[in-house]
Amino acid sequence: MFKKIHNESGILLPDMIASLPLGIIVFAVLAMSVLNFTAAYQDLKEYLKLQDDLFQAIETMRYGYVQGGINTRGQSLNGLLSANQTKIGANGSKITMKIDTDPRYPIESQFSIDGSGVMKLRGNYGTAMFYSPVTHSRDIWIFPAVDKRIDGVLKYRIINNSSVFTSLEADSNGNVRLLGINLEARVRFRERSNGQSADEDLRINTKTINYSTKVFMGNTPTPLEI
Repeated sequence: MFKKIHNESGILLPDMIASLPLGIIVFAVLAMSVLNFTAAYQDLKEYLKLQDDLFQAIETMRYGYVQGGINTRGQSLNGLLSANQTKIGANGSKITMKIDTDPRYPIESQFSIDGSGVMKLRGNYGTAMFYSPVTHSRDIWIFPAVDKRIDGVLKYRIINNSSVFTSLEADSNGNVRLLGINLEARVRFRERSNGQSADEDLRINTKTINYSTKVFMGNTPTPLEI
């Protein structure tokens, strides 16, 4: 006869031994569930950051950029909504906006998308040039907000660096009056695993967002061509 372990439940020792594998399996399943939930939550968090940072970049293009500092005297670079001259260049990857109503302080700002997926801004307020407070370069990073990389590639990046800007309507001088903006951005959650195909890598380890909008520039002084 088997001897009972002295406890209130009266469970037999063989029963406890027999139940150990089941307990290990339950614990392993629970641990895997927690890990999968944590990974999914982190992926969702980073995807939401991608959306938010891209939206903020679009808003900067609309309304302009403000940077405190001695060299800029607290002035701001104009955005699309305040520009009276707007030109698209570099196969749709660059747009230049100007305000020239005051000859003493012409304002010019230029947004561009480079080959690595970075949206950059450079500009001047009169003779005062704007510089990045981080790199001290004239190219100010607008997107991504952080320089994080996975396997040498930016974690957050724009993946269509051409045909981002499209002129939908223009005035008689060729200035854009109605601008189409189409951005495609991607976040990479982790490196590609051994044995994963390129399609599996993109499906499992990355997520992409498309953002399209139109902006009407009402400050252009000349009428539209009909």
